Amino acid sequence: MKKALLFLILALPVCALHAQVQDSTFSLKSFIASFNDTATVNKHEMATQAPVVTEKHWNQIKTKAFTLNFGYALLLDHNILVQDDNNIQQVGKVDSKTEFRGDRFIFSGSLLFFKKNPWKYMVSLNFNGLDAPEGKKSLDLIDWNFEIPFGKRGGWITIGKQKEGVGHEYVAPGTQGMFMERGSGSPMFIRQRNIGIRYSNSILDKRMTYTLGVFNNYWETDNSFSDNGSQFTTRITGLPHYTSDRDLMHVAVGFRSTQPIKDQLTYKAKPEANTAPSFINTGAFDADGASTLMLEWIGVRGPVAIVTEYMHTFVNSDPNGNPNFNYFQVGGGWMITGENRRYNKTTGNLSKLMPNKNFRFKNSEGAGAFEVAARYTFSNATDQTIVGGEFGRFTTGLSWFANAHFRLTVNYGRGRLDRKELIGKTDFWQFRAQFEL
Repeated sequence: MKKALLFLILALPVCALHAQVQDSTFSLKSFIASFNDTATVNKHEMATQAPVVTEKHWNQIKTKAFTLNFGYALLLDHNILVQDDNNIQQVGKVDSKTEFRGDRFIFSGSLLFFKKNPWKYMVSLNFNGLDAPEGKKSLDLIDWNFEIPFGKRGGWITIGKQKEGVGHEYVAPGTQGMFMERGSGSPMFIRQRNIGIRYSNSILDKRMTYTLGVFNNYWETDNSFSDNGSQFTTRITGLPHYTSDRDLMHVAVGFRSTQPIKDQLTYKAKPEANTAPSFINTGAFDADGASTLMLEWIGVRGPVAIVTEYMHTFVNSDPNGNPNFNYFQVGGGWMITGENRRYNKTTGNLSKLMPNKNFRFKNSEGAGAFEVAARYTFSNATDQTIVGGEFGRFTTGLSWFANAHFRLTVNYGRGRLDRKELIGKTDFWQFRAQFEL
């Protein structure tokens, strides 16, 4: 049954494309040309997800009962780490590596049985068979959820596997960030996807949003519901100043409470390079739970955006002296060609970037969009008896957006790890080619 359902999900967009090929109005030329168009967000997309599906006739199915949109994202990375001797002693030698960071298929749409307030759904699968270690899954179901709205002002409930809704870098679409990877502390304190139920709404003419959810992903583990531990999250955002997406101030506060897994907690963080091991690692230690407070401030003025974020985790662990861990980032970007990212008032985050003038391989009308960015991040998982390490990294980035679908990015970073009574330093050279629908 599961295999049949997976085949059906993968086959639907292919059938739709085949039907379009049979239509005399469809041509390969028009199909290719569509990638040069500016993306238009489909009105049936889920409010809580990134607007990655473009409104084209060839990637949609529309019936009286449902709609289905097909999206896709491919990220090809190459990472080079230049480590000093101390860093090699701390984490081992990390070789240069090329990997498919993401090869993701997204299926989303609406169920039109509920005419006044159609339910929305999303299923996304990530194929990692091209670079997955032996014995690992080649196809992972990373999102599966329903979004149930309650009228124009009643908000909505999201049920299933989804983002937890806290931390700006995790709420925002990962493919649209200023840098190739999220800051080291975000994945250390927040689970990227979780299974649960979450209520969200936007109020005050969309000048404020709020969300709260309860999660437990025991379905994906061998643990019982109680042994696996549950998480509670909430986030409130506000726009104290907003005249347009080019002139705004965003503030937010978030909170995440987690129970331990079999009476233990672990905190890990990669150095913002996916092919590297965890530079920060506390190992599993006895604890009764932990709470994380999160603060955000974002300012946008024309093509310049400043992003700051702070997280502080209070761990309830009497045997280890109740340690405190923290993370912060300060950074920003400048669109040299004058663009700005859209601001998503429904979920309170910076979102998609689209060039003013797309680059075209024939009859080019523009150069696309160029962005330069810089950021400093610092993660600390050493306190009391826990010695997980302290890691700081300064990163610069240059990105070229040919259009709404193609992006090339280069990041250079310099990191410093304080762990195992050593201070190790690393240079990071990172390259990405990205395509998304």
